[in-house]
Amino acid sequence: MCNLYGDRSDPRLVEDAFSELKIRIVWPRDAVPNWEPRDRIRPTNAARIARRVDPRAPDAGVELVEARWWLVPFFHKGPVKAWKPMCTNARSETVATTATFREPFRKRRCLVPATHYFEWTGEPGRKTLWRFTKTGADLFCFAGLWDRAETVEGPVESFTILTCAAGPDCAPYHTRQPVILERGAWSTWLDLGADVAPLLRAGAPGSIQVAREA
Repeated sequence: MCNLYGDRSDPRLVEDAFSELKIRIVWPRDAVPNWEPRDRIRPTNAARIARRVDPRAPDAGVELVEARWWLVPFFHKGPVKAWKPMCTNARSETVATTATFREPFRKRRCLVPATHYFEWTGEPGRKTLWRFTKTGADLFCFAGLWDRAETVEGPVESFTILTCAAGPDCAPYHTRQPVILERGAWSTWLDLGADVAPLLRAGAPGSIQVAREA
């Protein structure tokens, strides 16, 4: 599971990362937003996601927008708080068939920029918090899905982070880990015609660094 992460990256760092891949970012009102670094992002918080401006025209670029972390599916019409299933994460093994996630998986993939995430170990009252970062990267992206629900309170855009079985770096701390995409796979994940199944797995040993949080 991943229910606590951070994004301390400057918008220019995000822009540079996408520029290296020749992916154009379309900023709101053609101005780079002044997003503050955030060390801890929790479920229901708003956070940045990157998605295609037009999935049918990849050359149109991507946009960075804020969405609620805890996906509320398009078919939910009641109040946001009435959607009880915890959809901060989606299991990669079943994402293509689960009712809540299968349509976003086919039509609304996104990238979730991050600089780190956290996991707890230990018994209640004696837990230890661990910080996970990607080796050699100031910025990485989780594989994500987004959706838009027309609720009684108005439209709500939200997202979830995909998880997979923990790899060798993360297995000592949890049985699951978020899917962290290699930078060269960002375009593939956003390409709705691509076979993304090979991306939904843990990285090679040594790809994740783990440190005890003070």
